[in-house]
Amino acid sequence: MMRVGAFVLLTLFVSTGACAAPPELGLPIACEIGKTCWVQNYVDHDPSPAAQDYACGGETYDGHDGTDIRILDTTEQADVIASAPGIVKAVRDGVTDNLMRTDADRAAVKDRECGNGAVVNHADGWQTQYCHMRAGSVAVKAGDKVERGSKLGEVGYSGMAAFPHVHLTVRKDGKSLDPFASTSDGTASCGAAKVPLWSDEALAALAYNRGDVISAGFYSGSVEFSDLDTGTLTEVNPSSSWPAMIAFIWAINLSSGDTVTITLHGPGGLEVINTKNLDRNKAQYLLFAGKKRPPGGWPVGDYVGSFVVSNGGKDRLSHEWHATIN
Repeated sequence: MMRVGAFVLLTLFVSTGACAAPPELGLPIACEIGKTCWVQNYVDHDPSPAAQDYACGGETYDGHDGTDIRILDTTEQADVIASAPGIVKAVRDGVTDNLMRTDADRAAVKDRECGNGAVVNHADGWQTQYCHMRAGSVAVKAGDKVERGSKLGEVGYSGMAAFPHVHLTVRKDGKSLDPFASTSDGTASCGAAKVPLWSDEALAALAYNRGDVISAGFYSGSVEFSDLDTGTLTEVNPSSSWPAMIAFIWAINLSSGDTVTITLHGPGGLEVINTKNLDRNKAQYLLFAGKKRPPGGWPVGDYVGSFVVSNGGKDRLSHEWHATIN
């Protein structure tokens, strides 16, 4: 996963004349966590070239200084909203939405890695920054007063973005902190005392999951990440004439040591099983089970795809989906 660079802006503090409590943060995006959006990356707490999130898992990458909440693909829409009341310090718009795929893509956004975004100042040196908004969507300007939930723009994929998401960085006196585990030194080890900055409602919505399924279905041929990221894999109902019947699953944040199994069941005793053992963490993962069309075509009936993730002999994630040929 690619590094989200800093949005190069000078920090401006709001003077209150007294030490204020940290802001209580709401979600930076208007969506339903686990259904229409998902946490893809957390802050990295490991000072070495390795990476570790606040829960001692691997849902981050080296040097990542914020929280990434993704939407499914580039055709989906969601508002980026202020996590706390404050004053907009600076904004940027006009950076093209472009999923990072090549070195040339990355070079094109040098010093603009945050893409389109906004910085909001809060009391007593606290600051939030929102990155990767959709080009032309920024809805505020410097000096605007915002409340928690005020629209700042829309989720996009401008700047150094490999998938559509909002990247939220929280700072105190210019130092990045993890809103899930705020500590005085910014990114203490994952075992340090956890002082979340989120509101109770936001923290409940953001409950830590070791992996999520974000899409599953059936298709008549191969499926690529590029099809899924851009929403170009149209959802269609299987037919008896399909050249192949492929069940696929798109999962995020799977862990080293996981055993993943996908199964395709269908009429006439159809059963195809594909099992993989993961030897490293997988930020995104595609798995398939399928078979070529039989001579007489696919029989009428119900087709079922199922997916199971197990670790240490225990199942911890499962998903099932259905389709019918009439």
